[in-house]
Amino acid sequence: MKILIADDEFYVVEEIIKNTDWEKLGVSTALAAYSVRQAKNLFDKNPDIDILITDIEMPQQNGFELIQWIYEQKLTPVVIILTGHERFDYAHTAIKLHVMDYLTKPVETDKLEAILFRAVKERKRRLFYPEIYTALNSTEESQADPSDQIIDVIRRNLSSPDLNRQLIADVVHMHPDYISNLFHRKMGISLSNYILNERLKAAKVMLATTDLTLQQISAKVGFSAPTYFHRQFKRSFGITPQQYRKENRTG
Repeated sequence: MKILIADDEFYVVEEIIKNTDWEKLGVSTALAAYSVRQAKNLFDKNPDIDILITDIEMPQQNGFELIQWIYEQKLTPVVIILTGHERFDYAHTAIKLHVMDYLTKPVETDKLEAILFRAVKERKRRLFYPEIYTALNSTEESQADPSDQIIDVIRRNLSSPDLNRQLIADVVHMHPDYISNLFHRKMGISLSNYILNERLKAAKVMLATTDLTLQQISAKVGFSAPTYFHRQFKRSFGITPQQYRKENRTG
């Protein structure tokens, strides 16, 4: 795992490199850049950089310009931004650029390591599931409707018991609170209820058209236990999965 820290303040970069337990995080290489130009050169030489921590305010070009350049190059690091100011416009731009998280200076080691643990986990997911964790690395893709992106992630991950707002947030590079509020405003339903409804809809199709057992169907639509699937199905439709299959079997 490789990480790049880009900040024009030499001592900020050195402090992060010196005080972070890279071995515990599984990071083998920590690179340093003190300008956007240096960062771009390092990406040219190391296109497999997994995580980027970048300052926003740097001379000549800023961190947001660096992130945009990365997307244009079809590179896919997990991005964390670093700033000395808590400003709404920075947070808004970070959301648009699908930044995973941001840190304010001075950097607290414990907080940094907690965010880096999430970044490492998200990077591994993206590498392990390339067909699911597609990079939003062009201007056109970055401006796609976030609710459509969320729905796509849900459909692709419906069979995973780990499907929740944090997993979705990691994929679309937005804060989980932000995607929950956005989705509810756009769709008129909470994210958790939408996921449950989609699982139950898929289960109804399988019950009516396949010979799969209830346990198999439960697993295929992402329920952690058949008993929970049975309870949610009856609660939603007023009949058991067995009764639904008996009344709606098409083959």
